[in-house]
Amino acid sequence: MKRKKLLWIMTTAALFFACAGIIALCQEYGPDVIYIDNTTKATLRYLPVEFNHQNHQADYDISCVTCHHTNDEDFVSGVPPVCSSCHNMDADITLKDAMHRNCVLCHMDMVAEGMSPPTECLGCHEQRP
Repeated sequence: MKRKKLLWIMTTAALFFACAGIIALCQEYGPDVIYIDNTTKATLRYLPVEFNHQNHQADYDISCVTCHHTNDEDFVSGVPPVCSSCHNMDADITLKDAMHRNCVLCHMDMVAEGMSPPTECLGCHEQRP
């Protein structure tokens, strides 16, 4: 009986530390800031979006797979593919559409929870001079 209890405690502790390590790795992965530049005709009036990657990971506890939704082997090894490698002008969901779906919908959910993220275009996009 003692053996089973000890095995259960050791297994639980190992799982806890493994999960904590994965969460810590995800929160510290990637550059602090990413510049999203979708230079299509419609977006030539805006500068690239300065996306605070670290802030979104740490402060808002957003999982990597929320945005990097892929089964690509490179992602599993720690290097997610560039969004535009799939979301390009030939794709069903372009980069602009993908960003707006993720960002705008998430920001609207935050508003519903009483937070105040940017919800207007110029909250994230800066106009070109």
